[in-house]
Amino acid sequence: MALVFLAMTTTQARNVYLFSYFVGESDGLHLAYSYDGLTWKALNDGRPMMTPTIGNDRLLRDPSIVQAPDGMFHMVWTSSWTDRIIGYASSPDLIHWSEQRALPVMEHEPEAMNSWAPELFYDEPSRTYYIYWATTIPGRHSPVASTDHEKQWNHRIYYCTTKDFKSFSETKIFFNPDFNVIDAAIVRDPKTRKLIMVVKNENSLPAEKNLRITTTKHIEKGFPTKVSKPISPEGIWCEGPAPLFINDTLFVYFDMYRNHRYGAVCSTDHGKTWTDVSGQLHIPKGIRHGTAFCVDESYLQPLLMLHEYNPIIPDHLADGSVSKFGDTYYFYGTTDIDKKLEQSGVPVVWQSKDFVNWSFEGSHISGFDWHTPVACTDKDGNPKTGYWRYWAPGKVVEKEGKYLLYVTIGHPDDYTMPTYVMEADHPAGPFRFDSTAVVCPDIDGEPFIDDDGKGYIYWRRRKAARLTDDLRSIAGEEITIPTKQKAYSEGPMTFKRNGIYYYCYTLNGHEKYQYAYMMSRKDPLTGYEAAPEGDIFLVSAPENNIWGPGHGNVFYDENTDQYIMLYLEYGDSWTTRQMYANRLEFNDDGTIRRLVPDRYGVGYLAKPQELRTNVARQASMQASSKRKKLESKAVYRTRHFDAAFAADGNNGTYWEADANDPSPSLTMDLGKEMYVDECKLYLLHPSEGHQWHLEGSVDGNTWKEYDRQSETAARAPYIAKINTQVRFLRLTIDSGARGVWEWQVYQ
Repeated sequence: MALVFLAMTTTQARNVYLFSYFVGESDGLHLAYSYDGLTWKALNDGRPMMTPTIGNDRLLRDPSIVQAPDGMFHMVWTSSWTDRIIGYASSPDLIHWSEQRALPVMEHEPEAMNSWAPELFYDEPSRTYYIYWATTIPGRHSPVASTDHEKQWNHRIYYCTTKDFKSFSETKIFFNPDFNVIDAAIVRDPKTRKLIMVVKNENSLPAEKNLRITTTKHIEKGFPTKVSKPISPEGIWCEGPAPLFINDTLFVYFDMYRNHRYGAVCSTDHGKTWTDVSGQLHIPKGIRHGTAFCVDESYLQPLLMLHEYNPIIPDHLADGSVSKFGDTYYFYGTTDIDKKLEQSGVPVVWQSKDFVNWSFEGSHISGFDWHTPVACTDKDGNPKTGYWRYWAPGKVVEKEGKYLLYVTIGHPDDYTMPTYVMEADHPAGPFRFDSTAVVCPDIDGEPFIDDDGKGYIYWRRRKAARLTDDLRSIAGEEITIPTKQKAYSEGPMTFKRNGIYYYCYTLNGHEKYQYAYMMSRKDPLTGYEAAPEGDIFLVSAPENNIWGPGHGNVFYDENTDQYIMLYLEYGDSWTTRQMYANRLEFNDDGTIRRLVPDRYGVGYLAKPQELRTNVARQASMQASSKRKKLESKAVYRTRHFDAAFAADGNNGTYWEADANDPSPSLTMDLGKEMYVDECKLYLLHPSEGHQWHLEGSVDGNTWKEYDRQSETAARAPYIAKINTQVRFLRLTIDSGARGVWEWQVYQ
């Protein structure tokens, strides 16, 4: 992952402390960090890192995280008020999370009322994870005096164990004192090696609602039910204890839920005496029950730099593939212009040195008019009009100094859609079109070149064939690759890793797109078998508001030793799609792990090419108008077009003017007068071309024009030179699509 790539520049790593928590009733996983245990700062600008998808109530409360010896982070959480399950997910970096799973820890107890506040503890001597939580089973345990409001609750702590989060021991009682107990949390004393467990006495008559501790030397022998006197401040109702050792000091953080703030106590004598340090504690607003844990500082750096790198390019693009030649990444894809499949935009090749900053200059194919309707006949011989369309370019390959592009050209008749092979002297073109160079008879032709140089091509409906030695036509008969899933399929691709061939194919379409795969240890065309478990590896992620991950590609990045999955996201329906990228991970047996698509992406894959600070991120924005919000029921999404989106650093949002605005313009206030060198402008539908002019002002009253695009040109970004002191900037779009993906300003 790119963020890890940047973190490798850190030479002196040290420990840092992280706090997992939730806010409100349950909005998802949050993280904060600290170096001293008293001052905590929220990460990700206080936004949740992950939102819940499992459980009847779709909760993510009480997140407990532990790091395994192999570096993997495991998390459990309360997923429902009344379900007999708990939530589970894992992550290598606390950013990209696995598919959420429901662990049925109390399903065998039909009378169990809940499974609350699960915690994780890794026991190093036995190499075993203990999962423990609070459950009430009516009539199971000795009754305790309770108020009418809480008389139905009589919790005890239950547990199970696992070594791999795949198989689990039988659920048993873990801690059964003579009081109503919840919120158990365990920490190991680094000096005495004793285990200290903090629990909440939940008794309500008389009210306890305080924290106590008990200790043991061996977790498998359990904890004594005789507990200490309260360690929390007298008279304060508290819950959600989170113990953490920092050197020789044991902190216990807790939620003073009646006071709507957090508190902490600490001990320097292994839990014998306690000091209230709540007055010294600085913690993010709204923090609720979680866990505190120690990690190497290298994990913090990516979290501090956290940014939504998906979509990877600020444009409507689909069916993308990436090839790398030299130090440059080349992106080839379908250009969407929101006209469904009847018309596509001008095709271009986007280029990047770092996989974050992308650009293009003009089209890489000439000789086509993509926007003028052509008279023709349909398959029944009836007259009609239609458009030429450029679709689904495959991964470009190099052959004897030439670059070959395999791409579907949709004919105006709307039923002739073969895949052609085009040739160029450079990866960015221009590519030469030959109407006779049909390589396969249908859409989505995707090449694969094996280690021995032999070529193969795959296309829609699971079709495949070997290519001739020059890679320009089919050799031999076409075959149909047998797959486990039988639904309609398009957008195929094949790649090879550690001697295994992976044939990946899409199912369904639109917002229901998903990817499945087959594996072969024989050759690229035969011997394919389904993965023993989970052959569908990429589906929608509603928790991340990502729908219909489909037609894309996999490429191996030597620079970071990663396999990158490139895929389209459905957008706002039909042809407003965008391209995303996430790291693809594998199990020890070569099977593909389920990929949960997210908006963090992979980020930088090489040294950043833009090191200047984009001062537009702190600017305020105003527009002459904005388009009305767009509701998309297919993907449960509402699209807004506010002026602020043009400077938010997010490739998935943009400002767009109202269709009746006679002179669409966007004004930026930098907050104070400053020197500005240049602006980078990523405009809506950039391949269609624009005209624009840019003005600046010191006081907002007197304006001077600094740059102008007077002839229609297709490029991204446009570079506008300022080279003077300004406070206000005003961009007016004179022709072309009336919107801005991103406006970057550099000093």
